[in-house]
Amino acid sequence: MSDYRGSPAVLPTTEGDVERDGVRVHYEIYGEGEPTLLFLPTWSIAHSRVWRNQLAYFGRHYRVVVYDGRGNGRSDRPADPAAYEPLQFALDALAVLDATGTEQAITVSLSAGTAWNLILAALHPERVAAAAFVGPTLYAVCEPFPDWSKTPYNERFASYDRFPGHNRYFIGEHYRDFVAFWNRLCFPERHSTRAIEYGTGMMLDTTPEVVLATLDTPGLRDLHSAADRLAQAGAQLQQLTGEVRCPVLVVQGALEQIAMPAWAEALARDTGGELVILPDAGHVPCGRKPVAFNLLLRDFVKQVSR
Repeated sequence: MSDYRGSPAVLPTTEGDVERDGVRVHYEIYGEGEPTLLFLPTWSIAHSRVWRNQLAYFGRHYRVVVYDGRGNGRSDRPADPAAYEPLQFALDALAVLDATGTEQAITVSLSAGTAWNLILAALHPERVAAAAFVGPTLYAVCEPFPDWSKTPYNERFASYDRFPGHNRYFIGEHYRDFVAFWNRLCFPERHSTRAIEYGTGMMLDTTPEVVLATLDTPGLRDLHSAADRLAQAGAQLQQLTGEVRCPVLVVQGALEQIAMPAWAEALARDTGGELVILPDAGHVPCGRKPVAFNLLLRDFVKQVSR
C-alpha cells in the first residue's frame, strides 16, 4: 500500500486504534474542547485525508475525531463483503466514539457515508448532537439516476477504453482506469489537477478486491446495475429518516455528477433539515471549496451548539 496521506497541515493531538470483531480501525484526534466533530469515512475507495482541509481549521476551534474507514488508510482491509455492510461502518463509528471518550458528537459524512450517518442519527440519537450530510449518494429515493450507475455491472465488455460507469470487470481488471474515471466525476471543477492527483493516491491506497467487496456487500452480483442497488439503498435509508430528531444540514455541489440533486432535496425534506447548494462545487466541496464549506459547517456547528 502506498499510504498516500500527504504532508498534514497539523498533527493529531492523539491517535490510536480500536479493534472490533477482528477489524482494526485507526483514528486521530485534533484539538480540544466542545463540541466534538466526528468526520465519518466515505466509500472505502478513500481514507480519512478526504477531510484534510477541515482538520486544521476545526481543530483550532473544536475537538475533531476522524478515522480511516475499513478498507483503506491505516485501517484493516477485510476480504469478506459482509464486513462492508453499512451497519458495520456505523458500529465502527460507535467504537471510535467509545475509544476516544466521546459521549456525543456532531457527525459529518460525505457520499456513501450518508448511510452510516443516518444509521447513527436514527438508531443512536443519544450519540449524535447534529448531523451534516455532503453529497448524499446513497439517498437515491427517486429518479433520475446518474449515467454512471446505469451501466450493466456484471457483464464483460469487449473494450474498456473510456468506459463510463460501474462494472465488475472494469474495476477488477482495469482499476487505474476506473480510478481516473471516478476522480473525474468527483472533481468536475476547473483546475482540479491537484485534487485529482491526491484522490488518485488515496484510491490506489486500497485494492480493486476491496472495492469490489464493498459493492458485493449490497448484492450487486444479483442486480443489473448500480442504479438498481441505489434504488434499494434509498428505500432502506428513507425508512430511517422518521427517527432522526437532531438538527440536519445537507450540502450539495451545483456541479455534482455522482449524487443527484433531487436526492439531497429529499434528504433535507425527510429529515426536516436545511439544504445548501454550493455553486461551482462538485461531489467533494470539502476538498475543492474548503473555505466556503468550512464556513458553512462552522455556522451550522455554532447554531446547534447554542
